[in-house]
Amino acid sequence: MSMDAAALSAAIKEMQEANTAGKSDDVVRLLKKFKTDVVATEDLLRQSRAGIAIGKLRSHSTPAISALAKDVVKLWKEQVDENKRKRKRDDEGAPEAKKAKASSGEPSKSPAVKSPSSKPASKGKEEKKEEKKEESADSGEREKSKTPETLVTIEHGRTTPRTAKSDGVDKTLKSDNTEAASEDVRDRCVVMIYDALASDSNASTKTLSQCAVAIERECCKLMNFDTGKAYRAKIRTLFLNLKDKGNPALRNEIVLGVMTPDRVVRLTKEEMASESMKAMNERIQEQNLFNSKGVGEVQAETDSFKCGRCGQRKCVYFQMQTRSADEPMTVS
Repeated sequence: MSMDAAALSAAIKEMQEANTAGKSDDVVRLLKKFKTDVVATEDLLRQSRAGIAIGKLRSHSTPAISALAKDVVKLWKEQVDENKRKRKRDDEGAPEAKKAKASSGEPSKSPAVKSPSSKPASKGKEEKKEEKKEESADSGEREKSKTPETLVTIEHGRTTPRTAKSDGVDKTLKSDNTEAASEDVRDRCVVMIYDALASDSNASTKTLSQCAVAIERECCKLMNFDTGKAYRAKIRTLFLNLKDKGNPALRNEIVLGVMTPDRVVRLTKEEMASESMKAMNERIQEQNLFNSKGVGEVQAETDSFKCGRCGQRKCVYFQMQTRSADEPMTVS
């Protein structure tokens, strides 16, 4: 039977007392119990603060205790990650389950109207025709929604990247400069955007040129037609993210017109990142979160106050110097 938060908190307190008293055998026994009798979840670790206590034992002077503590922390992390993946699968599967349930159910029947005349029959035919039209329209919308997912403009087998120079448009590719801005700088930036979009694309030079000019124009417009440091930094960010080999979907959506130029220039670096980069950042954040829970400092506790909501007297507090040095510390 898995421990609940209260039982785990009591066992953690017992382990800390045993560790303070130098009872290594009791600490080892409790660590083994945690390894077999605890199914870790985020809520359980948060309520019991077990990760903090056991995380400190990973650097214990006794090898048996440190090794067991490392095993427990590793096991709990795997369990927490598995719970997250399961919830994600369930969330993704929920719409599919609803859709399957709806498709397996009986079709709705409209109430029949009894009439000796033949008009209801003709009306029923008209309704069926309307339903067929709606179904065909829905299927058309579904097919249309699937189009952006198909990387129709990406040539995955290309070994030599396309550029404005290789396409012969580097000299003729110009910005849509209607404002008092540096024409030479803007022209070079259009070429940079073209090179990023064209690297593995099979789209026409006309389409790529239009996309590059439109993106540069929106970027310059966003910067109030100032081609200074902010404008150049934005162009560099766009160039690096659009040129990323692991980010073909973004290039494809831009070339197909699914993502408009004004939307492109307002994307953050996180939003423009490739799927592999997003997954890596998420893993790093999860690891940092777990590490912070496992090695954090134990805060002071007191039973001097009673919670008006839960009725318990377990209060955790810390002190911080938020004012000048001659003022007392703030207690939170």
